[in-house]
Amino acid sequence: MRRRQFMAAAGTVALGTAATGLAAGQQEEEVSLVDWFDGVGNVDGLVDRTGESEVTITVGSQGNGGAFAFDPPAVRIDPGTTVVWEWSGNGGVHDVAAEDGSFASEMKGEDGATYERTFEETGVVRYACNPHKSMGMRAALVVGDVSVTLTAGSATGTSTGSEEQAPTGPTFDGWLEGVENYRGIVDKRGQDTVMVSVGAQGNGGPYAFDPPAIRVDPGTTVVWEWAGTEGPYSVVDDALGFASEHTTDVGNRYAMEFSGSGLSKYYCEDYKDRGMRGVVLVGDGPTEVMSKSALAAGGGLLALVSAPMLFGLREHVRDTTQE
Repeated sequence: MRRRQFMAAAGTVALGTAATGLAAGQQEEEVSLVDWFDGVGNVDGLVDRTGESEVTITVGSQGNGGAFAFDPPAVRIDPGTTVVWEWSGNGGVHDVAAEDGSFASEMKGEDGATYERTFEETGVVRYACNPHKSMGMRAALVVGDVSVTLTAGSATGTSTGSEEQAPTGPTFDGWLEGVENYRGIVDKRGQDTVMVSVGAQGNGGPYAFDPPAIRVDPGTTVVWEWAGTEGPYSVVDDALGFASEHTTDVGNRYAMEFSGSGLSKYYCEDYKDRGMRGVVLVGDGPTEVMSKSALAAGGGLLALVSAPMLFGLREHVRDTTQE
């Protein structure tokens, strides 16, 4: 096991209701977290940690298709409690950022790195990891005796979960047939950068892309991030002629900018037959394979801080991991 590197950023703050992550007026009425936790895969009720002066939350726990979760994601604490977020070292770089911008840690990836805050005022604090927020890496602190709702139809703060959806949507000439975690096309339009986990749970183990099928706008950068431990994994599209590095490195990233309209059908070389296949549908259609001229490529162990510029995208298709 690696030597733990302890990196602490400590701060004590008295949170108010004006600009501190706490919703105004929420002390008097129930606060709904239904929309905030929509798509967060590891929510299973509100964890009661009242009576403790210090509470630790793991950053980069398993969830949301890889090491892209806070654990526990929903916690009730007493006013005056210090919350310590501790990095697991998995899932690449993460941060801890309040939804309203009142606090934010640095981007960290080291096992054992920490960030802490003390919360004095009653209320609800919503926070997320910015690079993986769209994948479901969101969480909340309930400070004091605030009544909250985590799922639709529940006013107790206990998650009831959701039923597994039946597979829906096109299979693209059978390309997605047998892909265990395919439940339809996930609409990611309106986002400049979209993350896809490589080696997520599915197809009998960590052999899936998550989500396996996405629709994006022209000009969107899709970033594949290695999360599984049974690699090596790769991202390959024969028709478009792009291929990532074939690697086992957790946290490795490979990026493609899709500037045209059409379809990319890609796969992992080692686990294609298991069902490790995916689709990027660009624009409103058509659904035929897009041209090579509509792509730019980037890759490597890069932190997603200012995507897509950080990936050094080019006008022509090439894999920058080989530069």
